[in-house]
Amino acid sequence: MIRIVASLASNPEASFPKAMGNEADIEGAYRLMNSSRVTMAALNDAHAEVTARRAEEAKVVLAIHDSTTCVFAHADPEAIGYTNTGKAGFLVHYALVVSADEKRPLGVVYVEEVVRRKPPRKRSSSKARKKKHTGFETVRDPNRESLRWNRGFAAAHERLQGTEVIHLADREGDNYDLLAQALSDGCRFVIRARTLERRVESTDGESQTLYELVLGAQGVLTREVDLAPRKAAGAPKRAHHPRSARLARLEFSAARVILPRPRIQPVNLPKQLEVNVVRVWESSPPPGEAAIEWVLYTTEPIETPSDVAAVVDLYRARWLIEECNKAIKTGCRYEKRQFDSLHALLTLLALTLPVACEVLALRAACRRTPTAPATAVLTPTQLQILVVLGSRKLPRNPTVRDALWAVAALGGHMKTNGEPGWLVLHRGMAELLAYEKGWRAREKVTGLSISR
Repeated sequence: MIRIVASLASNPEASFPKAMGNEADIEGAYRLMNSSRVTMAALNDAHAEVTARRAEEAKVVLAIHDSTTCVFAHADPEAIGYTNTGKAGFLVHYALVVSADEKRPLGVVYVEEVVRRKPPRKRSSSKARKKKHTGFETVRDPNRESLRWNRGFAAAHERLQGTEVIHLADREGDNYDLLAQALSDGCRFVIRARTLERRVESTDGESQTLYELVLGAQGVLTREVDLAPRKAAGAPKRAHHPRSARLARLEFSAARVILPRPRIQPVNLPKQLEVNVVRVWESSPPPGEAAIEWVLYTTEPIETPSDVAAVVDLYRARWLIEECNKAIKTGCRYEKRQFDSLHALLTLLALTLPVACEVLALRAACRRTPTAPATAVLTPTQLQILVVLGSRKLPRNPTVRDALWAVAALGGHMKTNGEPGWLVLHRGMAELLAYEKGWRAREKVTGLSISR
């Protein structure tokens, strides 16, 4: 297992046979992937233990929860499951842990798959809204997919005991039962509201919609933010509208709100929940551009403008898990791996997750300690290789930033493009590791250490 992960980490974009390197390792890898004695749960338990130790050292961490769909064009949906579009694939739900101060990925503490064994079918709107009631208690499916969020929060809460944790989730996490569970467990969280039409109560007892409440909250600060351009998102995230790059002027407000228990929720849940709400909005978007607006439920304090700004900054870190999704699928080519069984794909997923985290951590190191000595991230041999074979010159005493920019140049990065992203750093690192293999081979043949 360790040899497989090391091979994938050194060249994540390579095909599986190429990454393994020789026939013996290829055969061993395929046997491991298909062994019934090796499971995703057991592998991730080991990963979670290490992640928890790293989290304890970091003191304060963010547990970012998300679901992403993995699609395998080569596979049979009857063997591995159906996606919402009817293609072969499954849903992966996991909790990524990052340090709160440096935003360095520390690992994954929870992962589960959601496999749909039947192709999607259209349901009439009346059936989709229909709920079963027995007296005053709603009967809900105990196996419903949305409970994965509850399991993820509970697992992260349990495994990160002794560490200060703030949970982050997008609109899918806006479930009354999840909010109730998180509050009962004493979890800190920032969760984006799914709908603004929910009926709520202000602290003085006035009933209104969430939108009416946040609309009436007075702004406490403004901030100008550079927005990157975004292409239109396809299914299932159609809510992500395309936009042009611009400087947006955002306003912030906050309020305390009481959430009554929805009628569809069982009576064993609390009758009401009390949480803080933070709203971020763009009051004057350019013509033709959709305005930026977030409404966030949180347990974090909102007494001062800096408190409110801190809540928004916490939620901004949620984007790291979107980057991790991309690292899994694009950087590590997970969806391109030619395995036909669900078991093998899930085993491979457990081995891919720590690789994806380290790919992201490389960029975090560049931004976290840019002036530290380059030996904090690269070996002396790797630095010597960059001096001899790199396209970007290194100073006599290179820093972390100098070294990683040189690595990024190997991956095709140009200075005019600004700070290197994780993908170009990852490509450059793969090139550097390939050079290092040749370097070591030359040392072995000649009996000399080239780096000296």
